Amino acid sequence: MNVGTNVSDDCVTEFNNLKLGKQYRYVIYKLDKDNNEIVVDHKGARDSTYAEFVSHLQNESRYAVYDYHAQTDDVPPRQVEKLVFIFWSPDTNQPVKQKMAYAAGKEALKKKLNGLSKEIQANEPSEVEETEIKKIVLN
Repeated sequence: MNVGTNVSDDCVTEFNNLKLGKQYRYVIYKLDKDNNEIVVDHKGARDSTYAEFVSHLQNESRYAVYDYHAQTDDVPPRQVEKLVFIFWSPDTNQPVKQKMAYAAGKEALKKKLNGLSKEIQANEPSEVEETEIKKIVLN
């Protein structure tokens, strides 16, 4: 396991396409097969639903950025948009070495992605349910 995980330039490019270009609803990242570099795994179309995003999370660790939009209960209601960083590390039987590599790479990726508003670490499906994300975005 390489302690100094690299972040591919493509990760930043696609993040900026999500953030500034509004080309995607979300981007999912993963470590390459050698656990040395973080690369783009999947990009969700702008009209993708949150359920579609969750369906792309694997039984292995992943990083993701989701452009989440929610409406407050204020009168009048207001629209809130946040870029949410999600560290998905499911409690599965993936190798400990791989889990450690993902944990070590998290900060390297976050440092490259300027403009993140919220962060979530999720270890089980209930922690990435849309109701949980909405609570975090609105608080």
